[in-house]
Amino acid sequence: MELAQLRYFVTVAQLGNMSKAAEAMFVSQPNLSTSLSRLEDEVGVPLFERRRGKITLNQNGERFLIYVQQALDSLDQGIQEVRNRNVGQVAPLSIACMTDCSILLQYFLKENPDVILNQQRGDLPTVTRMLEQQEVDLALTVLEPPGEALSFERLYECDFVLLLSPEHPLTCHQKIDRQLLQGEHLAIDGSHVNRFTFCTAEGKFGQTPIIDYDVRHLDLLLSLVAANRCISPLPLVNYRELRLLGKDQGVVYRPYEGGAPTAYFGIAYHKRRPLTPHGQRFRDFVRSYFQNIDRQYEARFQDAEPHN
Repeated sequence: MELAQLRYFVTVAQLGNMSKAAEAMFVSQPNLSTSLSRLEDEVGVPLFERRRGKITLNQNGERFLIYVQQALDSLDQGIQEVRNRNVGQVAPLSIACMTDCSILLQYFLKENPDVILNQQRGDLPTVTRMLEQQEVDLALTVLEPPGEALSFERLYECDFVLLLSPEHPLTCHQKIDRQLLQGEHLAIDGSHVNRFTFCTAEGKFGQTPIIDYDVRHLDLLLSLVAANRCISPLPLVNYRELRLLGKDQGVVYRPYEGGAPTAYFGIAYHKRRPLTPHGQRFRDFVRSYFQNIDRQYEARFQDAEPHN
């Protein structure tokens, strides 16, 4: 039984209308109906009477509402008490990250020493759940979370490129097409690239990628590429970031020929939990951070860019 189900239950009981309740709770009516049906299954008895578009509590529902309301009132009272005890203290900014963004966060904290940061890592389903249950203020993602109650702001995009060891034979090409990639062994950063989605996308071009490694740490990924054990697709901005910091381990990159996939970076948050001032500051920082990487890289390494 989830907290959201109980809040849906109370809202429907108060409004007596599924459409109005769905609108108030920022969910679709089918999802609301499904959630209530699951709640009735867990309780073990029907809680509503449904007649001609109207929905009202039956005797079981009226009795259950008393206890649900008491539980929610107690929870809300506890939240308020904790908040009151911390009046005047700086509230931490809680972030869920799909990607290995440790460098970005280090620079954000350096520029914003007044911000207390709590950070968690997770895949898209985990991040979506944390946002829907309002366990975090916002999420830094490379994919738009599917939750209907969530907002997503795309802040930056760039092409994926291919990372190679300087000793790899394909470095003689200024661009690499999919025909050249046939039979090559790949490594993907699972926090940026979904294995299934990547294989499906390449399959539309008649390719079947050979993925030997699926890792979620850039240092390990770079080590595998530098050792000439594989090629790896990575967002161009991440390679540029590592090159600027001298952490690229000597690997090089080549663009895709014939349509590179696009990498997106953005933030997501719950519609009922708007961005705090610190959250707004983080959003603005993320956008400017990636743009600054491009500017700094082009100023320092413009001549090193692959050309036709």
